[in-house]
Amino acid sequence: MISTRGTLQARLFWAFTLVTVIAVALPAVLSRNVLYHDRLDLANSQALAEVSVIRGMLESGASERQILALLAAVKETGARMTITAKDGEVKYDSHVDGEALLEMDNHNDRPEIEAAREHGKGVSLRHSNTLDIDAVYAAVLLEDGGILRLAVPMADIRGSLEKQLATLSVTVAGVAALCLMLSVFITRRFRNGIDTMAEIVAVIAKNKGGRRLLDVPGREFLPLAYAVNRMAENIEEYVVTTTDQHTQLETILESMHEGILVLGPTGNIRRYNRAFLTLFPSAEGTIGKQLIEGLPVPALQRRVEDMLQGKAAGRGDGANEEDAFHFERDGHFLVAHISRPVEKEQTLGAVVVIYDATHIMRLERVRRDFVANVSHELRTPLTAISGYAETLMDLEELAPEHKNFAAIIHKHAQALGRVISDLLALARIEDTKERIHLAPVSPLPSLHEAMRLCACAEQADRKRLRFAIEVGEDVSVMGNASLLTQVFRNLIENACRYSPEGGEIAVCGRTSGTEVLFSVKDHGPGIPKDELTRIFERLYQVKKQRNSGSSGIGLAISKHIIERHGGTIWAESPYQGFATAMLFTIPLAEHR
Repeated sequence: MISTRGTLQARLFWAFTLVTVIAVALPAVLSRNVLYHDRLDLANSQALAEVSVIRGMLESGASERQILALLAAVKETGARMTITAKDGEVKYDSHVDGEALLEMDNHNDRPEIEAAREHGKGVSLRHSNTLDIDAVYAAVLLEDGGILRLAVPMADIRGSLEKQLATLSVTVAGVAALCLMLSVFITRRFRNGIDTMAEIVAVIAKNKGGRRLLDVPGREFLPLAYAVNRMAENIEEYVVTTTDQHTQLETILESMHEGILVLGPTGNIRRYNRAFLTLFPSAEGTIGKQLIEGLPVPALQRRVEDMLQGKAAGRGDGANEEDAFHFERDGHFLVAHISRPVEKEQTLGAVVVIYDATHIMRLERVRRDFVANVSHELRTPLTAISGYAETLMDLEELAPEHKNFAAIIHKHAQALGRVISDLLALARIEDTKERIHLAPVSPLPSLHEAMRLCACAEQADRKRLRFAIEVGEDVSVMGNASLLTQVFRNLIENACRYSPEGGEIAVCGRTSGTEVLFSVKDHGPGIPKDELTRIFERLYQVKKQRNSGSSGIGLAISKHIIERHGGTIWAESPYQGFATAMLFTIPLAEHR
């Protein structure tokens, strides 16, 4: 939040006012004191000069009548003249005569008289009890030892000083007023310059036109003007780039056939494209609302929340997490791919891509039904072919080369029978309408049964393969024992098929949170990184291993079984010192 302490103009004005007061008032006060003391010194000097003149007149032999005339003349000027004897008794006073003169106090204790007796002259500033005024007293020593004293009233001195101070005050007030008017003019002009800058900056901030700062109040603002002009150029470039990118993004989003939904970090809807509204017309006008309000699919809402909280089931090897969700709505089978872009360990929300897979699912269902039907129809003739081939092999009268032909027919018929069995098993496990029974079971018996039933037992003996089993006996998962046996059997047979002679196959199981992580590891040739996600597709085989004797269906069966158990299966190559590892998870029984 931006804080302020008033306008800059007001602050500058009061600063100028303070400087003016200090610059004018302080010299005025000092000048007053100097004038006062100078005027006082001048009064002292004038008083001493006047009393010295009067002393000369008295010592020149003035008569009694002349002295009295002189006293009267001094009285007319407003001053006071006093003549004392050597002992301090008052002989003459311009303001006192007759009997009153005899009653006057002895003046030897007066400061100016004491100074005159000691130094020949003396000056003092004090209050006169006789005249009841403040006066400057100047005294000189006479030849007969008496004292001549002249008192000049301070009122005359103060009157003269006040006239001078009045003139000084008018001058100071005029200077102060002129300074204040100049400060108002300067601050107002300064503020007008800043207001102009602020107006241009506001226009630049709104990106209206190509305005630039070309006139500044002073050189101190040049760095600010250069910075603002550079900012304006950067803003214009950014706006052009952003507008272009926004236009491209809008064009891409609106031209896509899939529905695009962009969510914020809290799951609120930020934007969607036209295709999304075509799929869900009721979502129009839901910008800023939660996903459940625009697309009322609670399961999808929960999946998005799990994704935003980092609980997605999908396992990716990149920085962005992805998850897929299938759901039906209004007779359509829809697929939603949920991704959470992550940049510098910060989530930017989620992107949901939804497309209508109804036609694809219908074709998939037709394909599954076709494969199941064809596989079922092929079982009878294959059984007959295998039986007749086995019968031919047992005929003693049959030539050896003919028996060899029969053995080859029997071998391939058996292999084809296993492929058909796998296809039928895959069709059954893909049929989501057929529920599987799950119960708390220990995976260890299923693992041992799988190893007993492995069709590659002879191959393992011939290759001298070693098995390492690390599965706890106290582990309990929510699963189907026979289906888990089939998963272990498919993975172990796959490991035996590709392990080198004398190699090791490790089967491990360890608890990880609310699930158990199983791994089947071998030292085979490994799997290319770009094929790790495809090996669980039906009939898919790694190119360099096409003639391995595998049908390419076992891993697809295992994938569907694990998914029906609520787990996840994937492959990693390499993995913890092994060339390849098949990993899958099964929920713990107490957390199901």
